[in-house]
Amino acid sequence: MNKKIRITIDSKSIKHLIGTDDSFVILYKHIGELSYQLEDDPYSFIIETIIGQMLSNKVAEIFINRLISICHSSKIDIDSIKQLSINKLRSIGISQRKAQCIIDFTNAYNKKSYTKKAISLLSDDEIIKNITSVKGLGIWSAKMFLLFVLGREDILPYEDAAFLQAFVWYNSLHYTPSKIDIKKICEKWSPYTSIAARYLYKALDNGLTKKPFTFYS
Repeated sequence: MNKKIRITIDSKSIKHLIGTDDSFVILYKHIGELSYQLEDDPYSFIIETIIGQMLSNKVAEIFINRLISICHSSKIDIDSIKQLSINKLRSIGISQRKAQCIIDFTNAYNKKSYTKKAISLLSDDEIIKNITSVKGLGIWSAKMFLLFVLGREDILPYEDAAFLQAFVWYNSLHYTPSKIDIKKICEKWSPYTSIAARYLYKALDNGLTKKPFTFYS
């Protein structure tokens, strides 16, 4: 199991974010220290990501649990998935496209090249290229992998609806900016963009976004 990562006021990332973004001081004040663990299994993470595309977390969890129930090992692993036909995969309620993507990724998956040690040697761009080479896996999937499996610290997940919702709230906007504008706004967070993103996700999870950001300042 991966060790727990703890982000505190003394962390380099927080010192940088507070030093470059005045609003982050307010965000940190209301969330405080952050602890998290990276995902252990790259393969199951990608399969769950495929299932979760364009779905709420609640609905995705239902489908994932259904998939687990038809895996002979009672967990999502490559040996179990290889034994499932596309019709069996579709029986859990997912689309033909997602079922085919699961099969295609499973066929392309190489345990040796996806070990934490092996993939940690690759750049962000190389990993994105590798993951998106499978039809049905796009930039969003690749960035979620970089964030939650590898813990890369400078990932801007503007393809993610949850991030965008929190980003709009954090910047007190009434619209969603273009990707180019989001990049410009977030340049000040680099090289710890991922940490800022995690704080925005946490704000959303904690219900802070139900009130205007100005309420907290």
